[in-house]
Amino acid sequence: MTRDHHTRDRLDAGGRPDFSGFGDRVLSALPPRLLTKVQPAFHTDADLRDHSHRLGLLTHFLGSKTNRYDAGGLDRLAEAAVLHDIGKVRLDQQIVLKPGRLTPDEVGHIRSHSTLGHALLTEDGGEAYALSALVARNHHEKFDGSGYPDGLRGEAIPLEARIVGLCDVYDALRSPRVYKPPVSHAETMTILLKGDARTKPEQFDPALLALFQHHGPEIQRLYDHT
Repeated sequence: MTRDHHTRDRLDAGGRPDFSGFGDRVLSALPPRLLTKVQPAFHTDADLRDHSHRLGLLTHFLGSKTNRYDAGGLDRLAEAAVLHDIGKVRLDQQIVLKPGRLTPDEVGHIRSHSTLGHALLTEDGGEAYALSALVARNHHEKFDGSGYPDGLRGEAIPLEARIVGLCDVYDALRSPRVYKPPVSHAETMTILLKGDARTKPEQFDPALLALFQHHGPEIQRLYDHT
């Protein structure tokens, strides 16, 4: 990995990886053709920008607890998390920002961001962004097979997408949107672990969900101080 936005040489006062400006470094390192396509949206859409930056932090943390990645692997995982929603720059913003219930066609349009992101990163990022493209396509797949775009199930879903997907749901629940208020950490954890009308614990890798629960207080602090 030649892109110089890694965290392993950037430590905060407590000796932890320093994520200040990490998302900006990821974006600025994109190939010029890709950067030209996505930079305006990340500049003007604060929700997209802030959500993507938080996902980099949360995913780096959860990935580190799996003991499956070295420092470089965690950087690439966090990079993929920052870019997971890159396909949304191709969506109709009137639909994205619609405060009311979406029609079935509008839901399909929103869901297309996963395949659009994969195409963008594959075509304009090339092999250097292969992991990011994989995560962009698969971060809405669910462990029980109920996700999209391909209905993958269990370990057929790449581990990186399972990690990003869990952190994505946590952040989406915690954050305010035009169509919903924010949810507290405690209520979010209850939804993840016990389910509600939309979210079920069976949708997540059980080992990752157990890790997420175990490190819940640390995850809360990461979110609240980002």
